[in-house]
Amino acid sequence: MKSIRTKITAMTMFIVVLTMTVATIFGVTAIRDIGTRSADRMLALLCETGQKNLNHYFDSVEQSVEMVSAYVQSDLKGIDDNELQAHLDRVSDIFKKLTYKTFGVLTYYYRISPEVSKDVKGFWYVNLTGDKFEEHKVTDISQYDVNDTSKLVWFTVPRATGKGLWLPPYVTDNLDVRVISYNVPVYHEKRFIGVIGIEIDYSMMASEVKNISLYDNGYAFLINSKGGIAYHPRMDVANSVIKPATPAGLLSESEYLRYKFDGVEKQAAWLPLNNGMRICVSVPVREINAEWRKWSSRIGTVFGVFLFAFFFVI
Repeated sequence: MKSIRTKITAMTMFIVVLTMTVATIFGVTAIRDIGTRSADRMLALLCETGQKNLNHYFDSVEQSVEMVSAYVQSDLKGIDDNELQAHLDRVSDIFKKLTYKTFGVLTYYYRISPEVSKDVKGFWYVNLTGDKFEEHKVTDISQYDVNDTSKLVWFTVPRATGKGLWLPPYVTDNLDVRVISYNVPVYHEKRFIGVIGIEIDYSMMASEVKNISLYDNGYAFLINSKGGIAYHPRMDVANSVIKPATPAGLLSESEYLRYKFDGVEKQAAWLPLNNGMRICVSVPVREINAEWRKWSSRIGTVFGVFLFAFFFVI
């Protein structure tokens, strides 16, 4: 009789312990999965927020340039110096009205190719103080080889491609300010006339990205259309002679990425931007794991207390 009671007690204890162990394992696994999914959602949400803010910024600039471009094509009737200068004056008025309503514009311009006119050069308006636009002396395009797209990129690249496009960050001529720009080539009867464009301050774009953070060491950064680091809050990309290499894995097309940087494993999410860049939000994997491990540890503690109390009562 005593033997049967002992066996039943042992069996009961075994079943209870097994049940609690299985429940604990499932609980820890569920917490880990929930923690990982939660981190992924936060990465995606921050990435999406940054994408929307930056795209709104880029879209307003692109729309302004395209609107001016449409006006230019309809207004340009001839290319003798008098007609061209009158045309430029009208376009300048249109540009002025649009740029005052476009956030973050640093400069706007309409530059005429030296091949079209040696005397009518176009205009360049600059707003360095944030108060108002003032006309600035234009760069002498005739001093450059316009077939060399590594120089005077805001003019030579649209000329070479024949279409409107965003350019990666560069230092603008005469101002020594790092900018990005949207530029559209102008044609008259299939002849290249010049380029219109808007430059926006790189630092304003950078500050938008710098404000994105997650956990203790999570941050956002930008990758340019060629796969290089365009902005990083912990690297001086703008002033680096040797550009930092993009970590392997960051250029994957997967929605969520795992990669290593400075020996630290990281989880990241990315989304495309309308200017051809990518915005990425990254966080160390150890910080993601720390959250679910903390709760797993609490479950383990509760499990241990339960077993102790169970065996003590038994």
